[in-house]
Amino acid sequence: MVRTNQPPRGGLPRYGGHICSCYFFQPTPSGGSTRVYLPQTHLDAHTTIFSTAFSTVLTQTFEAARAIDEIKYAFPLFDGVSVVDFKCQVGDRTIYGLVKENDEAKKAYNEAVKRGEKAALLEQLPDAADVFTTTIGNIPGDSQVVVTITYIGELKHDAEVDGVRYTLPTSIAPRYGNYPGQLISASTLSGGGISITVDVTMSEDAPLQKIQSPTHPIAVSLGTLSTSSDNAQFSSNKASATLALGKAELDADFVLQVVAKDVGVPQALLETHSSIPNHRALMLSLVPKFSLKPSKPEIVFIADRSGSMGGGPMKTSISALQVFLKSLPVGVRFNILSFGSRHELLWPQSKLYSQDALDQAMKYVSKFSADFGGTETFAAVKEAFETRTKDLETEILLLTDGDIWSQDTLFDYIKDNTKDGAVRVFPLGIGSGVSSSLIEGIARAGNGFAQMVGNGEKINGKVVRMLKGALTPHVKDYSLDIKYRDNAIDRVSDSLKLNLTLSDNDNTQGSPERYALRNKPISLFDAGAAEKDEAENKLVSQDRFGHLPKISHPKLLQTPHTIPPLYPFNRTSVYVLMSSETSNTTPTSVILRGTSPQGPLELEIPVQALEAPGTTIHQLAARKATQELEEGRGWIYDAESQGGELVRNQYAGNFDAIVQREAVRLGVQFQVGGKYCSFVAVEANE
Repeated sequence: MVRTNQPPRGGLPRYGGHICSCYFFQPTPSGGSTRVYLPQTHLDAHTTIFSTAFSTVLTQTFEAARAIDEIKYAFPLFDGVSVVDFKCQVGDRTIYGLVKENDEAKKAYNEAVKRGEKAALLEQLPDAADVFTTTIGNIPGDSQVVVTITYIGELKHDAEVDGVRYTLPTSIAPRYGNYPGQLISASTLSGGGISITVDVTMSEDAPLQKIQSPTHPIAVSLGTLSTSSDNAQFSSNKASATLALGKAELDADFVLQVVAKDVGVPQALLETHSSIPNHRALMLSLVPKFSLKPSKPEIVFIADRSGSMGGGPMKTSISALQVFLKSLPVGVRFNILSFGSRHELLWPQSKLYSQDALDQAMKYVSKFSADFGGTETFAAVKEAFETRTKDLETEILLLTDGDIWSQDTLFDYIKDNTKDGAVRVFPLGIGSGVSSSLIEGIARAGNGFAQMVGNGEKINGKVVRMLKGALTPHVKDYSLDIKYRDNAIDRVSDSLKLNLTLSDNDNTQGSPERYALRNKPISLFDAGAAEKDEAENKLVSQDRFGHLPKISHPKLLQTPHTIPPLYPFNRTSVYVLMSSETSNTTPTSVILRGTSPQGPLELEIPVQALEAPGTTIHQLAARKATQELEEGRGWIYDAESQGGELVRNQYAGNFDAIVQREAVRLGVQFQVGGKYCSFVAVEANE
């Protein structure tokens, strides 16, 4: 056994219970401040599931007994969701949110507060994509504060039941952390818990077979929705589910599994935007089913043994590892790396699978306990990459309940070390406190896929299918073509040849427009020169993108820009934003192609145009595109000028700003929040 005792690397502290309630800071006699929490009287989540996507309206009501200058509110959402609507009712006034660039949103909020108006700001935390904060200003005394947030997202495929999986993070319910100061004595949830309603509508040719929750008792009404009239006809593709007791205090994520006929069948949906002229969005979604000869890679299991894994999570982790180990095929090499504040390898190098090696590994795993201290995930992952067998393809399977800050540090390391496609990373989140942004972010960076399992949830099928995915041969060249009614074909990747022009504010140094007085020297002592005041400096700083080159946008913007590996029993969704340049063409099918070690792969899927214009597919696509840009990927990283030079090389000094500008453009145009865009609600928005 190899043991390495090293100081923590990367400084990745855990974060436990999120503070998920409205609070304000009250001065203390000592000159400091303490948090005071407002009582929450109502918490309601109404979700609508349609096929493989969902929309959730989250309504939270708080009571303010006295006038408050500013209150704050923090809450987590599931990774990858698009917050698409935000409104706040303060007393008898309702204010509506619009998406703006972060600094512009903060400026609008601060100015409204200074004017004495009601205002609210909804932001994503920069350190974690699944935690959001709301700030609300000028709260009158004896008033109600009602915050309504609407978000949409893709449904995960649940390999255990071969259906779709919806998760509502429990941390939307108030959860106190270890904060100084005296909390209010009133119950935070005087209303008695959360009310959850989920309406399910599948496509007409996909009748529902089962709706269940592995985490909470539910009541299910088949054939109708909660919004259906009393005389509505029974429909086999519709159902409604609620908590069995109506309301409940949730101490674990609420999970709903929906099984319907042919829910994994490939589909391509075309949506026309309801307000942007001639703009369309295409969504390709499938759960692949193909049979390729499994590869014989090296497999490294990374097992979390930190203190937070005690009890149920550790039991689940041991069970999962035992199933993994027993399911390994002959011919693979494997090793186990366990970690907490320190980490250790079972063997110095991986061993060829044999009965003796299996016995050693099973004995080692059976003695696991949560006795390794903190959760230094980065150090363990780095050790796995550094000690892997370099001449073999390597599959890393990470089992953790980890919930860490500074996730980007880990994502960047994994992304940089998996670029050549030789290593893939598959995270399995265990327990109810897993950060979805951590698990899903690791999977995206590592070209794998993620699964999550709650305490006590069945895992055998999920684990076996995850292993089958890890043994799928590496396919690195998936591409997407769009076929039109006239049989013309567009290869999406061909849209990345761009026209580059300089903006009006950024002409070249040699042009007379940039320096109107270039023939007259500038005096080094000008008595009339005055220092710009603070307000003028702020105006200049607002136009942070004015000096950047103008870049035309691809007529077909695909996201994910690089189609990730396809795995059996794991849903893959690919979007294409189709600009107005393509409005005179009608897509009839999309063709997905790739090359495996055993030959070419191809699938043609007919395009179904949605009858009613909408925004859902556009907003799902925009959020996925902005998320890629936030994580250091996306179309602009491979964009070329007409001369064939990469934009990121041609404008290396300004490329970070170019990426941010593109994320802001997408966020504002399609009204989705993110790292660089926030919702601001002010009275002027009305």
